[in-house]
Amino acid sequence: MADECKLPWIIDAFLYPISASGMINLAVFVLLPRFVSLLFGVLAALLSPVLRFGTSYIILFLTVPFYIVFGCYVCYYIAHCVIDSSKGRRRASDIPVANTFDLGDLVSQAILLTGCVAVCLWPMAVYYVLTQRADVWFWLLSACGIFFLPMSFLAGVMFDSFDALNPLIIVRSICRTFLPYCALALFFLVISGFVAAVSPRLGVWSFVRRSIDVYLVFVLAHRLGWFYWWHKDKLEWGL
Repeated sequence: MADECKLPWIIDAFLYPISASGMINLAVFVLLPRFVSLLFGVLAALLSPVLRFGTSYIILFLTVPFYIVFGCYVCYYIAHCVIDSSKGRRRASDIPVANTFDLGDLVSQAILLTGCVAVCLWPMAVYYVLTQRADVWFWLLSACGIFFLPMSFLAGVMFDSFDALNPLIIVRSICRTFLPYCALALFFLVISGFVAAVSPRLGVWSFVRRSIDVYLVFVLAHRLGWFYWWHKDKLEWGL
């Protein structure tokens, strides 16, 4: 059952992270890397006079596992936001205690989400690497990739499988919800464009920019899940 709401959808969409769970996870995603960086910076300063050589390798050996696990958890929570919103929920919630997970769960979820993005954007990336040009073909490939990305990401998360990235499934799903999907893709483009192009130029503290970016990622995850909630009968995914 969907949560009741009397607000216009555009306002309600941006209120999704406003919950205890949403704010806690946002704070963790923003502050924990800074705290760990500070902690290992202090550790490096303490070890440098003693070891003289190899301090950077030791710090790298300690930090890389943390950032891998941290990045995997970020992906896991984003997927949770999509799935939770697909049930009609309007505010960010905690990951259910019953859903215990291990490192394998985190890594597999991160690989899946990365694959959902890569399968849409690899033509653009390969073209740019080979030509080093941002010409008409580059922007055309970018536009095509971004257009298919929301549905590919949604299907990958909902089915929890790379099999859902079958082009026939993606194209058929887009055709069945074409006009609403175009609105979703436009919303996705505007928000992701803001994060990629505008946010880095904001004259505010870096942690404020990061907070805005994470907040908007939560909003995008919510709208993907909410799109499935509204159009699941047309999509006919059988979930």
